[in-house]
Amino acid sequence: MTTSRYVVSRSCIMEHNGQREGQTLLSVLDDIKNGRCVSCYLLYGDEEFRIKEALNRIIDALLPSENRDFNLFLLDGDRTDFDAICESVMTPPLLPGRKVIAVTNSPLFASQASLPDIVKSIISSIDKDPAKAVKAFGVMLHMTGWTLEELQGDGWQRIPDDVWNDAMGTEADVGREKWLPKVLEIAGRTGVDIRPARNEAALFEQILTKGFPDGNYLILTTAFVDKRKKIFKMLAEHGVCLSFSKARGEDELKRLFLQTARDILDKSGKKLTTKAITALGNRTGFDLRETMGAVEALITHAGDAVTIDEDDVENLIEKTKEDSIFDLTAALANRNVQKALKTYRDLVNHGVHHLVVLMMIGREIRMLLQAKLLFRTGLLTSFTPHMTFSQFRHSVLSHLQQVNDQEGVKKRSILGQHPYAMYNVFKHAGNFSYDELTTYMDSIGALDIALKTTGKNPDLLIERLLIEMCRPTTVSGDGVRQSSGIDG
Repeated sequence: MTTSRYVVSRSCIMEHNGQREGQTLLSVLDDIKNGRCVSCYLLYGDEEFRIKEALNRIIDALLPSENRDFNLFLLDGDRTDFDAICESVMTPPLLPGRKVIAVTNSPLFASQASLPDIVKSIISSIDKDPAKAVKAFGVMLHMTGWTLEELQGDGWQRIPDDVWNDAMGTEADVGREKWLPKVLEIAGRTGVDIRPARNEAALFEQILTKGFPDGNYLILTTAFVDKRKKIFKMLAEHGVCLSFSKARGEDELKRLFLQTARDILDKSGKKLTTKAITALGNRTGFDLRETMGAVEALITHAGDAVTIDEDDVENLIEKTKEDSIFDLTAALANRNVQKALKTYRDLVNHGVHHLVVLMMIGREIRMLLQAKLLFRTGLLTSFTPHMTFSQFRHSVLSHLQQVNDQEGVKKRSILGQHPYAMYNVFKHAGNFSYDELTTYMDSIGALDIALKTTGKNPDLLIERLLIEMCRPTTVSGDGVRQSSGIDG
């Protein structure tokens, strides 16, 4: 294999023109189809949906599905040890044929110059996608050398402006007091991956210079790129770099959505009416990932119907609200903070009022508290958290129904709920202590008053409540579940 003018990958040869003028995903796919492959592809930018789509299409073009069990390796660049990635790239295929290594979220191409874009990513995704915000925050910590512990509490406030600007650059100073405490709070609950400080880019440059084994192909994706870095210039020379930036302006967003949706609509034999497209845009702002998710759901719900109209969109949105409310209560019951925060933002974005969300949270906590009280009465001695719903119906439900009939339980109580809803509440009740649940009920009452009588940010107040309710628990020596700062 030579790296002087051609990158050779088995029978595929492509001249080193990297980012040649007019190069697009379609032209790259056409090159692969016609045997003009390169050994390394970089997909970068802030349009996550299009990058994911491009990654899947390049994998499909390079490697038939029947060869993927042993010759396709999907790795997360944030979480996978860099040495393991290098070893996979430099190890020949296990079976004859091509080997594809796809590394998402690669940190190789970011630099201090990328920090303003990283901060923008944190700010734009902290509400809609907290996990994405925390991932970007991890890249920020890696680039600056700060640790989570140094910034937590009031640590970030003790950093002088000149030190902050020296580490982050003046362009990244966009009112850190508005976003940094929030991402620190989330990262403190969920954890954050920070790669060890080492010059991984220089190591990868050596691998590019040496060349990959014949038949090996590497695809890298990243949100942050500094085009001045040597590693980027080398890859642009020896491989293919494709940029995917978010569209700006409603017209461009709409055009990109129609372009992206065309393939999936054609394959399914469906059509969107003009009014349906407008209704989608009003609901999603033509955000590509959210809008395409809605299109896929609309296609599924359309059944045999060919045309999807405005009523179909409105009906789907209403169902999405119901599903999101169920997802939120399920996330709370399982103490899944990332899911809870994301689902809350989905509900707000779909027009659900903050007080309605708070009411649903209160209802879930009330049901869990009633379940705790039932356990204390001894009425649920036959229930175990690991029993199936069928076992619950046969050994527990009949007894509870007798209690319900004798005491005339109100529909708002747990015994007045659907059997499957009761089953799930009883299963999740073990995730909380009685004291926790009573504390949460007090917090919800106080928050209800605050939302109605003060001008405080409702999103911030509810998100803090969700984070506190999802706080991980520990088990004390006497077997009682405890949560730091709640049970004492």
